[in-house]
Amino acid sequence: MNYSKNDNQIISPLPDNAWFTASGPLSIPLTNGYLFRSILQTDNDVLKGLIGSLLHLHAGEIVSADILNPIELGKSIDDKTYILDIKVLFNNNSIVHLEMQVINHHDWPERSLSYLCRSFDQLKQGKAYQTAQAVIQIGLLDFTLFPEHPEFYATYQLLNVKNYTKYSDKLRLSVLDLTQTELATEEDRLYRIDRWAALFKATTWEELKMLAENNSDITSASATVYRLSQDEQIRMQCEAR
Repeated sequence: MNYSKNDNQIISPLPDNAWFTASGPLSIPLTNGYLFRSILQTDNDVLKGLIGSLLHLHAGEIVSADILNPIELGKSIDDKTYILDIKVLFNNNSIVHLEMQVINHHDWPERSLSYLCRSFDQLKQGKAYQTAQAVIQIGLLDFTLFPEHPEFYATYQLLNVKNYTKYSDKLRLSVLDLTQTELATEEDRLYRIDRWAALFKATTWEELKMLAENNSDITSASATVYRLSQDEQIRMQCEAR
């Protein structure tokens, strides 16, 4: 298991299989934004596995994933400065934003576009426009964004409205609807996106154990959840969110 080497790391060491002894309801839902960030910041294997699945990549195509906006886990964060999204430099050639959103504030399209555009506007003076890194915004939503067009995993890009010619592949928006797992396509299941959705929607340790069978990424994620849930400071921050 590959844990973050962040100097601020406060997670106490526990045996990797300690979580197998846990049972009953999870004390904190995995859709909790602070716990979601904590899992991905603590366990780089899980971060790479999740992004790889969402981008339809195989293990050999995943080189690195480095969080560019880490926080000090467990430390009290003012609501004005609390960062919900996770900004990742992926494979050293693209920026990936990840965000868990439970409550529908009816502003997700505008909010996601804001993140996308701010990250794309990254060129330093004198650099060629062609060198701009691709930016991908991925929202994991616990609600249906467009009720009239429900979809489990949807991706949006800039296209010609008449002939659908792609304008650029450097801007992309994806939405994973955690409430529509039954609409997962064969391709979604091939890349185990449905398994990730089930992980985040799990409510008991028994569910996590079932999902972890023959899935090293979810096994690692479950062990990390257990470690995090044992830390009082992190539990307090999760409850505060």
